[in-house]
Amino acid sequence: MIELLPQILTSGADAHAGRLAVQDIHGSVSYELLATQAGELAGGLRHLGLKTGDRSVVVLPNGILFVTAHFANLMAGAVSVPFDASVAPESFASMAANCRPRFLLTNAASAQRLGSVAREAGIEKVISFDETPDALFAQEVSSLGHAGVFTDQITPDSLAVLMYTTGTTGQPKGVRLTHANVMQALRNICNFVGYGPDDREVVTLPLSHNFGLGHLYCNLLNGGAVYTESGLTRVGRVLENVESFEATGFPGTPAGFGMLMDRYGPILAKRGSKLRFSVINSAPLPPERAAQLQALLPDLDIMVYYGLTEASRSTFISLTRQGPEYYRSVGRSLGTTRLAIKSGAGETLDAGETGEVVIHGPAVTSGYWENEKETRLLLRDGWLHTGDLGHLDKEGYLFITGRLKDVINVGGYKVNPSEVERVLSRFPGVLDVAVAGVPEPDGEVVVAAIVADQSVPPDFATIETECLLQLERFKVPTRFVQVAKIPRTDSGKIQRSVLIKELTLEDHA
Repeated sequence: MIELLPQILTSGADAHAGRLAVQDIHGSVSYELLATQAGELAGGLRHLGLKTGDRSVVVLPNGILFVTAHFANLMAGAVSVPFDASVAPESFASMAANCRPRFLLTNAASAQRLGSVAREAGIEKVISFDETPDALFAQEVSSLGHAGVFTDQITPDSLAVLMYTTGTTGQPKGVRLTHANVMQALRNICNFVGYGPDDREVVTLPLSHNFGLGHLYCNLLNGGAVYTESGLTRVGRVLENVESFEATGFPGTPAGFGMLMDRYGPILAKRGSKLRFSVINSAPLPPERAAQLQALLPDLDIMVYYGLTEASRSTFISLTRQGPEYYRSVGRSLGTTRLAIKSGAGETLDAGETGEVVIHGPAVTSGYWENEKETRLLLRDGWLHTGDLGHLDKEGYLFITGRLKDVINVGGYKVNPSEVERVLSRFPGVLDVAVAGVPEPDGEVVVAAIVADQSVPPDFATIETECLLQLERFKVPTRFVQVAKIPRTDSGKIQRSVLIKELTLEDHA
């Protein structure tokens, strides 16, 4: 039984030696070659002084290099700390100050961009890799020749990964994930999705985040293969690879699939006709989008899960199998995960009653790295408090309705911005929307930021009139502001605190 993350690679090399493991725009590697290269790098890192339990940061775009570096950290017995490939120097400095890594594994461009910040943060070694397969390892490391796996002091309860939350509040926190935490989440996903050796996924989600990294792990656990590159910038190439890679899976976000359906619908239908499943997460999938995607790809099994970095893959649902009446649900709890809905007073609520979603189980983090204050707020009486509002139906299906901190107070009336966003997203010409409470002298007011389709601009007067028919008056936005983009995290979540600042500045412009 696989209990440690590096065993995913070593066991895969034993069972699927010559099979394709990972492919990117530069080339491909088999299971055996990937394990060999990661082991060589792990040996080099140990030779350079990396010890069991040390933190080692990875700043690399999606690709074979990222996979190799991440697993090399794990094989070396270190704690792997993936940062986003485009991490800003200021954010890098803040997170590095928190986790105090000894090594940074990166490429030449990021080494130049982050080098001085890394040195100031006390990082001892900045190891830079080339982007091409024929120069896979830094010269300093590749010549050391001490390949191996150094996990004799590691147990399932040892810290494996520090995953920094993308921070809708702008204050990332290092989520502590043990080998046992991650493996339990992976078992939940694999059991529900039904991964097998014939599965092949195209993953454009950042591997520096749980969503994308989880899909890499799942395929490698089951003998499957992954084609990966960063984001949907090169849409044509991504969709071409969905077809040419013979992908069975293509995970994504609601925003990403919305863009693909609106702008490349016929191409997605053609290139993705052989897809077996797609897992969609990071934000609620609007029912209209679920119906649109199902109509476009009738044979696709559309799956949605709910979880946080702190409690990954807590619920799962197949919208295709459950049908339209469950399009607003994020599913039922998986495995040994338990869900409950709590009132503000801490009482467990009955089915149908709305309160805070709380989670208990072996996939739940033990807290934040060196942040006891936030850990105490997160974990209370053995339950992880998500900050999400929702309710369970009688069958245990979870419906998320909003965020506790996002609730807008309009003269004593409470407004859930997610409810207003669902209404606004249905109007023609609205490509993206976010609603926030903007402070004014007499209290908060509801303001909607809208990304407009320039070819079919929305009619804001009509939208306001229709909103009055579909929402209580106090929930109708007092202003509609057209914006170039909605501030979102890399995983697609609305950065509402950033939006409020932008809308407040717009008021005073």
